[in-house]
Amino acid sequence: MEFWVHSANQWHAVQPAELAGAIALPDSFVWLELSGDDPSFLNRLGKLLNLHELALEDAISASQRPKIEEYANGGLFLVMRTAMEWNDDIEYGETHVFLGHRYIVIIRHGPGPGYGHALERFKGNRFTPSPGAALYVVLDQVVDAYRPVTENLEDRYDNYESALLETAVAEQNLSRLYSLKRQTLLLSQALEPMADMVQDIFRIHPDIVEKGLKVYYRDVQDHLTRLNRDTYQIREMLTDAMHVSLASLALKQNASVQKLAGWGAILAVPTLVFSLYGMNFKVMPELAWSWGYPLALALTGAVCFGLYRHLKKRGWI
Repeated sequence: MEFWVHSANQWHAVQPAELAGAIALPDSFVWLELSGDDPSFLNRLGKLLNLHELALEDAISASQRPKIEEYANGGLFLVMRTAMEWNDDIEYGETHVFLGHRYIVIIRHGPGPGYGHALERFKGNRFTPSPGAALYVVLDQVVDAYRPVTENLEDRYDNYESALLETAVAEQNLSRLYSLKRQTLLLSQALEPMADMVQDIFRIHPDIVEKGLKVYYRDVQDHLTRLNRDTYQIREMLTDAMHVSLASLALKQNASVQKLAGWGAILAVPTLVFSLYGMNFKVMPELAWSWGYPLALALTGAVCFGLYRHLKKRGWI
């Protein structure tokens, strides 16, 4: 938990029991960051800050879609998905933000490093403590954390792309491409709503995003636009790569079918010849010849060999 209050041009760490007094200080701004695994404390905090019951219920239960809600008391409630790469997998978390005129409450669910870095930026001299500045540093950290995730997806795609035409690993490569495409799709579902959220914040809520902060919010939106573009391009390239892998597998199967057909044609010759001898015809002159049986074998072998040479030249065997 991180509880800080800015008052009289100074930052002070406060304990949970001191929150009511800190919020009551004149011209104060409070930064609260906590985990979402303590519903009882969240309920007490909701009563203290007069948080809307529906938003508080969402913040406690988690598993919410990315969204932004405005309530009658002028406060905002935001839900954002966070992501971090771990062993070629993407672990998702959720960050819920209650934003008021004199406070920001950050509630974390799932894995994530926390917002200590954002707090240090906020406590620096660049920004005057305000709701818009506090929300900006949180958004910026969430969005920046997506960049190494998308870069890892691009690197993995490059590795798989180099093996696209290697038929020996085509089937294994196809399963990897499908897994990568699924991860990219989930990433897009987390990223795409955030661009609309940021746009709504600085266009619809000028009381929160002051004029001097708009350039920072536009920068966050620009990063989101590039991330969405990159994930879209990765999805398209993965679709093409999967088509190439499927075509490679089809070619491999066709080659196998050709070989089976070629050997089948060769084996059909002795099968036909010996099936005729098995019909026990009485009038077969070669049966009385001393060289009849070797001659039949020789002719069958010659036809099979000639057929083999022909099919080998055509690439069927």
